[in-house]
Amino acid sequence: MNALQHAFDLAVRGLLTELPAQLVTALMATAATACIRARKKSRATTHPEGKRDDL
Repeated sequence: MNALQHAFDLAVRGLLTELPAQLVTALMATAATACIRARKKSRATTHPEGKRDDL
């Protein structure tokens, strides 16, 4: 197998295995960040003075 074919095989394998895993990880991180921001925003509007009754 020549070097060009080997490089092509590695690139295809990377696109089929590594890229989906990275996309899923990025999606989960983005979703978690959005949830944290929404929760902080909700708490800020619910308790504007920074006081919470349930602590």
